[in-house]
Amino acid sequence: MFELNSIYGLFERGAKLYGAHPLYRFNREKEDMVTVNYDEYMPFLQKMTLAMQELGVKDQKVIVMGETSVQWITTYVSTVTAGGVIVPLDPGILEDEMINFINLSEAKVVVYSKTFEKLFNERGNELKTVEMFIETDKSTFTLTTEEPYEASRYTTFNNILALGEYLYSNLGEDGFVLPEQDTKKMSVLLFTSGTTGTSKGVMLSQRNICAVMEGIEPTLNVLTPDDAVMSVLPIHHTYEMSAGILAPMLYGCTINISDGIKYVAKNMKQFKPTIMTLVPLFAATLYKTIMKNVKKQGKEKTLKTGVRISNFLLKFHVDLRKKLFAQVLEALGGRLKYFIVGGAALNPELVDSFKALGIHISQGYGITECAPLISVISLKDYNPASCGKAMPGMQVMIDKENPDDLTGEIVVKGDNVMLGYYNAPELTNEVLSNGWFRTGDYGYIDKKGYIYITGRKKNIIIASNGKNVFPEEIEEYIGEIPLVEEVVVLGRDEKKNGEVDIVAIVVPNQDECAAAGLTDEEAIYNTIHERIIEINKKLVAYKHVNKVEIRNEPFEKTAAKKIKRFLVK
Repeated sequence: MFELNSIYGLFERGAKLYGAHPLYRFNREKEDMVTVNYDEYMPFLQKMTLAMQELGVKDQKVIVMGETSVQWITTYVSTVTAGGVIVPLDPGILEDEMINFINLSEAKVVVYSKTFEKLFNERGNELKTVEMFIETDKSTFTLTTEEPYEASRYTTFNNILALGEYLYSNLGEDGFVLPEQDTKKMSVLLFTSGTTGTSKGVMLSQRNICAVMEGIEPTLNVLTPDDAVMSVLPIHHTYEMSAGILAPMLYGCTINISDGIKYVAKNMKQFKPTIMTLVPLFAATLYKTIMKNVKKQGKEKTLKTGVRISNFLLKFHVDLRKKLFAQVLEALGGRLKYFIVGGAALNPELVDSFKALGIHISQGYGITECAPLISVISLKDYNPASCGKAMPGMQVMIDKENPDDLTGEIVVKGDNVMLGYYNAPELTNEVLSNGWFRTGDYGYIDKKGYIYITGRKKNIIIASNGKNVFPEEIEEYIGEIPLVEEVVVLGRDEKKNGEVDIVAIVVPNQDECAAAGLTDEEAIYNTIHERIIEINKKLVAYKHVNKVEIRNEPFEKTAAKKIKRFLVK
C-alpha cells in the first residue's frame, strides 16, 4: 500500500513525479490567470516553512481564515511542517465567534484574507495571545520577492515571504533541511459546530491526514495529470482540504481555484475541470440549473430521447454520451467526468441522472473526527445508494442495540481517527474507546462490504409506537417534489402526551411555484400538502408526515451548505 510520511512529503513527491506540470491555477485579478507548477512551488513552500520556524510557531497555534487561495494552503502546510498547529476557521461565522475561537485556541499568529482587515484592525487588541496578524491578498500573489523583511505586529503575507527569502538565501550547502516531523502529535485543530450547535475542537495529527491519503489512493487511481480539479467548497472543511486539494496531488492533477460561488459557471468554462468535490445540495442545484437551461431552450424532449437512446446503447458497451449531450456538457466546461460528493445524504436518483449525461458521482462518507474520509465509492464502481466500502487501513462495524436490527451506530477504527477533542477529555471519552470512534451516524453494511447511511443518531425521531424514524429518508422523498426548495422533517410532541407528530417544514421553490400558476401561499401550501400525502402512501404508517408548514425564508446553513437543524424548532 502507498505510504506517506508527512503532508510535506506529498508535495515533495508531487515535485519529483510531476515537475513542471501545473499544480495550481487561479485568477489573481480580472483576466490575470496565474499558474504555479509542482516543482516551482517547492522553494516557495520551503521559504514559508523557514519563516514560520523563525516566527516560533513550533507547538503554537496559527489561525488561518479566508477564501481558498495558494496563500491559505501554504499557511496550512508550512505551519504543520514547521511543527505548529494550524487552526482553520470558518470565514462565515459571526465576529464574536471568531474572536472567541481565537482566544480559546490561544493562537500566536492569525493569517487572514483582506476581507477581514477591518475586523482585526478594530478588534485585534481583544486577542491577547496573538503576536502577529498576517494579511493575505491573492491580487498581490508572487512566488518570490526582493523586498526587505520588516518586523511588525500587523503585516502582510508577502512580508513574511521576504523573511523566508532571506533565510533561504543564507542556507548552507545542504540547502533546505526538513524539520523533524512528529506525525502523531496534534497538527490541526478544527472547531466544528456543524449542525449540532455545540462547538468542539477536533484534534488531528499529520498521521490522521496521511492515513486518508493512503486510503484514497487506490480508490481514485483512474485520475492522471491530464485531470483538472476545480475547488469550490469552503477550504476550512477537512473534506475540501483532504479530498479537493491534497488527494488530487497523488495523481498530478491541476487544482483550479474558483473565484467563488457566484462565478462557478464562468470558472467551469475557463478551467474546464474533469473532477470536482461537492456536497449533495451543490450537486442537486447544478443539475436543476442544467435542466432549467434545457427547458428554457425547449429541448426537454430531445434530452429525454437522447437519454433513452444512450442508456439502450450502453447495454451494448456503445457510449455516445459525449456526442449526444455535448451542448449540456459544454456549459460545465466540456471535460467534466467525475463528482466526489459527501457531507450529507445523496439522492440515488441524482447519481443516475448525472450518469445518463456521462458524469460519474462517487459518493463518500466521513466525519471531521476521521480526517474526514471513512469510505468512498471507487471511480470505477457504481452503487448509487451506497457511500462505498471502508478505505484500506480503516475498520468499520455496526453497533446494534438489538442483534435483530438491520441498522446500528457506525463505529470506526484506524489511523484516520482523531486524537480527541481539545481540552475536553469527558467529551472524548464519550466517543472514543480502545481506538474505536462512535460516529453518531446510523447505517448498515451489506454482505459485499458496502456501507449505507440511514441517518444521524441525534436526528432520530422516536415515533409514538417506539419505532425509529430517520427524518433524512422522508426529506429525500419530499425533496424530489419540484415545488420544494428545502425541507426539514422533525418530531414534535406538542400536546405533551407522548403522541409525536412528524412535521415537514418546507421552503417552496418560488420559480417552480410561479411556473405552475401557484401565486398565493394558500395555493402553494395546498399543492405541496397534497404531494406529501401521496408520499405518505409509499411509507409505513408510523413514518407518515402529520403536519406541513410553509417557511418563506431559507434555513440557516453552515459554510458547507448543511442546514443548521438545531435552529429549526
